[in-house]
Amino acid sequence: MSLALSLIVFKFVLLAGLAAWISVVAFNNFVAFGNGAFAIGQLMRMAPLQQEPAIQTPLLARRIDNALWHRAVLAVVFAAEVLCAALLWFAAAAFAGAAAEPAAWANLALAAFMATCFLMLVGGSWFAYYIRQDNLQLSHFVLIGVAAAAMLAVNLRV
Repeated sequence: MSLALSLIVFKFVLLAGLAAWISVVAFNNFVAFGNGAFAIGQLMRMAPLQQEPAIQTPLLARRIDNALWHRAVLAVVFAAEVLCAALLWFAAAAFAGAAAEPAAWANLALAAFMATCFLMLVGGSWFAYYIRQDNLQLSHFVLIGVAAAAMLAVNLRV
């Protein structure tokens, strides 16, 4: 196997792996939409800040109790996940020879992946999730780092 071919295989596996992961995430959000809406509702209600010891902050004025908003936000996240998954699968297929300009498709797909992660990071930060759900925020930062590292990897040339 040549170095060039092994690099193409690596890029395919990277993109297909991310595509598979985000596909499972989107599928889970579809199957358990009510559970996901409840979890987002907890975030938007800023419920963790009410756990003992309660944290009083002016940021609590941002809380949203309306379940319709919780469901709408999850619908937007779900749509972003589905779009991201589709683009990642297409980019992986492009590296398998199914389309021209595979790196350009991969860049688009990874930009969508990163944008989805930023959507969750910014949304969570608006509701001050970093106060009691700092691991969730760290996960979002790690995913943004994965997207950046993947962007570098798919643009490697031999």
